[in-house]
Amino acid sequence: MRILNLVAGEKWTGPAAVVLDQTAALIQAGLEAQFGFVRDSPLAERLLPLGWARPLFEPAPRWPLTFLRDVRRLRETIVREKFDIVHAHTSHDHYVAAWAVARTQVSLLRTIHHVRHAGRRGPQRLLFSRTRAFAFANSEIARAFGATGPIHPPVVDAEKFHPAPKPIPVLRRFGLPEAMFLVGTVGKVAAERGHEEAITAVARTPEPIGVVHVGHGEWMSRLKKLAASLKVEDRNFWTGYQEQLLPDLYRCWNAFLFTSSGSEQGQRAILEAMASGLPVVALDLPGVRDLITDGKEGFVVGRVADLSDRLAQLVSSQELRAEMSAQAVKRALDFTAEKFAKKVVPFYKHFAAPVGKR
Repeated sequence: MRILNLVAGEKWTGPAAVVLDQTAALIQAGLEAQFGFVRDSPLAERLLPLGWARPLFEPAPRWPLTFLRDVRRLRETIVREKFDIVHAHTSHDHYVAAWAVARTQVSLLRTIHHVRHAGRRGPQRLLFSRTRAFAFANSEIARAFGATGPIHPPVVDAEKFHPAPKPIPVLRRFGLPEAMFLVGTVGKVAAERGHEEAITAVARTPEPIGVVHVGHGEWMSRLKKLAASLKVEDRNFWTGYQEQLLPDLYRCWNAFLFTSSGSEQGQRAILEAMASGLPVVALDLPGVRDLITDGKEGFVVGRVADLSDRLAQLVSSQELRAEMSAQAVKRALDFTAEKFAKKVVPFYKHFAAPVGKR
């Protein structure tokens, strides 16, 4: 069985990072799996040395001629190398794959990673009708689509993300107070990415806690002005985008604050935080309740106004933090590469079988 995962992405964000980890999990389980992405992109230098990641798509903008080139290249690849399954993860690679597998025995699958892509209107209706099966990043996306599953969650690397003492050199590198209760949030510093909610929550919390924002983007100055207007500029810390130091940054914090989804709603950051031993305080966003039981690994709230109360509970009770930390680690271990592969391999085997035997 040969599987080709496709993400027409150019950056190490959203579905690209999630699907790469899922592909690696399949390879680790002994399957022949590969990952297709956009050539001449920031991903290329990073992924080409892997040997199983290959550039199959033209960079944006994708004019009609470019689209046809993508179709031709993909069709030649799947026919020449006898792939059984082409698994698309974003809209562009889904359209390309639908044309590329036409009149072949190759099964076209799609994972929907965001609830906004679950609609079946216009061209989507025809595209979906030509797709053999669907999977979903979380159960809410599945419900919006009119299905119950299967759910293909992110994979967490428990060797990389795990509990450990606070790394003092990292605290000092970013000017983080060693004695302050710190919560962290991870995401692009842009509109509707949860940083405003995090700043507001910290400002409303009676106890003096700090929030560490990991990410970069065009809203930095605007958010700093908001913090200043709420008189908490000295309790907001900005690290910029971090990757190598991200596991250590998680260990610098006492809790994780999740206030907005990105372009991928498997909510990988929550799993990384939980694997690192952090209780999570999260808004009730798609996918959150797939990972967290309210009051067990953390808190799930329906309103921004409730975030500060839950943070205050964690600040005031070391016993509660320790209990939730242990539950968070335990829950995160349900999403390792080994458990992901065990869950999804039967799905792939079913659709790799000849049509008459499915």
